[in-house]
Amino acid sequence: MAGETWRRDLPQFFNVWDMAWDSLDGPAAVHGLDGRVMSADPDQGQMTLMVRIPAGWKFTESAEDGALEVFVLEGDVTGNGKRVGAGGFLAVPLGCGPLELSSEGGAYAYVWYDPQFVTGYYYDSQPFITKVWQEAWILTEMPEVRHGIMHKSLRWPDPCEGLQHGGPGGMLRFIMLTPGFPEARQETHHDCWEGIIFLSGDFMMPERGIHGPGSYLGNPAELRHGGLMTQAGTLMILHCDAPMGAEFTEIPNGRQIVESYLDTTSWLSPPGHTPWEDAPQFNLYPSTEPAYAVPVEAS
Repeated sequence: MAGETWRRDLPQFFNVWDMAWDSLDGPAAVHGLDGRVMSADPDQGQMTLMVRIPAGWKFTESAEDGALEVFVLEGDVTGNGKRVGAGGFLAVPLGCGPLELSSEGGAYAYVWYDPQFVTGYYYDSQPFITKVWQEAWILTEMPEVRHGIMHKSLRWPDPCEGLQHGGPGGMLRFIMLTPGFPEARQETHHDCWEGIIFLSGDFMMPERGIHGPGSYLGNPAELRHGGLMTQAGTLMILHCDAPMGAEFTEIPNGRQIVESYLDTTSWLSPPGHTPWEDAPQFNLYPSTEPAYAVPVEAS
């Protein structure tokens, strides 16, 4: 794991699709496959990966050492005889295998592995396989947050009440923000780490930049981050390792940044991953002190 882009104790913002492919050193299901380490906690063993699965691949996941969750970006994966394509999702909780995995034509996938996975709570303690497009959208309601957020729960059950979301081991959600969604404030999650993979659309966050397909965002606990805004709407996968609460605080020029982004972002150009210093709104809010790369203490 070269560099520090994978560290969960530091804020992260990078384009996964620009990362080099390396031979993965575990977990067993993807050991030796081409992959990209997006985030990891070496002490706890948790990992988020992008994996390139070859045609003809087969593996039996016992889940004796950790839970495995897989989202298929392209290609095909079969789990316990059920074949899924792009948008497929397969999961096996800790200690609840086996899950017989294979791929006929190969696949690209995002993979979450967790040896600390909460037992006896998720997926009815058995392997779970679905096509995400078949799952229902749920309106996400949060106090004092403008409507315009929906989600699909990949990891379930998935409690959603007020500003507290997710089960005892966190959550894994498809999240959609509708076009023009504005949130001028920063948010802070005091009790969990948060990782977000952007699948489509545009999204802008001061001090990170403009997010496009392939952007990855990592937020350690106690890090103030935001505001949150999208011109054309965005689809993302959000993952956290504990129940997620949120505290909102005002930021300098927050409303001005939202108005600037929504008034000037073209509907004619596709979004692309753009660092904050290259974003047109940079001069409205160049940085906080201390440096943004250091988690901010809770107020």
